[in-house]
Amino acid sequence: MTDNPQYILFGAGATGRFVTRDMIATGNPPVAIADNDPKKYGTKFEGIKILSPTAARHSFPDAEWIAAVMDPKFEAELTAQIAALGVKTSSFWDFIPNRDAEIPPAAFQTIKNIAGDVDTTNELLDQQRFRRHRDHKRQIPAMPIEELYFPDFIEKLDEEVYLDAGAADGDSIRAFISRWPRYFGIFAFEPDPANAEKLSKATWDIQKVFRSQSALSDHLHKTSFAAVGDCSSHIGVGGIEVQCITLDYFRTNSDINPTFIKMDIEGEELNALWGARNLIRKHSPVLAICAYHTADHLWEIPLLIHALQPAYKLFLRRYRPGSWEHVWYAVPPERIVK
Repeated sequence: MTDNPQYILFGAGATGRFVTRDMIATGNPPVAIADNDPKKYGTKFEGIKILSPTAARHSFPDAEWIAAVMDPKFEAELTAQIAALGVKTSSFWDFIPNRDAEIPPAAFQTIKNIAGDVDTTNELLDQQRFRRHRDHKRQIPAMPIEELYFPDFIEKLDEEVYLDAGAADGDSIRAFISRWPRYFGIFAFEPDPANAEKLSKATWDIQKVFRSQSALSDHLHKTSFAAVGDCSSHIGVGGIEVQCITLDYFRTNSDINPTFIKMDIEGEELNALWGARNLIRKHSPVLAICAYHTADHLWEIPLLIHALQPAYKLFLRRYRPGSWEHVWYAVPPERIVK
């Protein structure tokens, strides 16, 4: 490495986007993101241009390349492609310190004691091993991504009120409807204007879908928002301002009691849960909460949920290799499939 190395991140998928954001946060932003998809060329993520591998190699001949992929289907291909370029390489694990912190012993023991099943305990143990050794090839296999948010152990309600926080382009709503054909209503929160437009187009013909461009947090306020038009949009430094509300405020002003809440809101989950504390304490909706945007969410989210409503049974599932796509499910005992 040179004193001021340049880095090219290869892979503009979900892993690449998380790594890009972490590299920026730690003061090592990539000079470019390379990808094999021509549709992405010339676009930007977090202000960094996405180029073809050839263009990136030509523009930054001395840069070190980082393969940002963990999916076994693509990992070998991408690694071989980088080797063929004859460039210097680095590991993305060196740039994501907030992704793989170990679970504190006291938190680990507490969560182990309140785990809803042996699969949750096994995933916690597996994640602790992974965070110590960072070898995703030795992990317990991830759950099928098709089961994300809607596992079979949750009992369905004919009058389900589904609330989707971070609805993006409506993909989770479509997945919900495919599994819950009978429901009372769907409430979708998506503050990114481009995503909200996609959501509207994707759900215009679905009955009983109500949409909001408010963001969810722990108090009412307006804040800056990074709107990038995909699932990685997030509260933080960005080009637009959004209104934040709480789910307690939503319930009070709409008289709607959600029975199933999904949250994938790019790191704002803890705040949004605190903003739903009265709803959670009084009504115990099923919760499906993403817990991978920062390392401590793996233990902070279940500890908060348990403190708010000890009656919940807590289940942890992972849908990607490494420490990505962890979801904590909080399920009232009466809604666990026997």
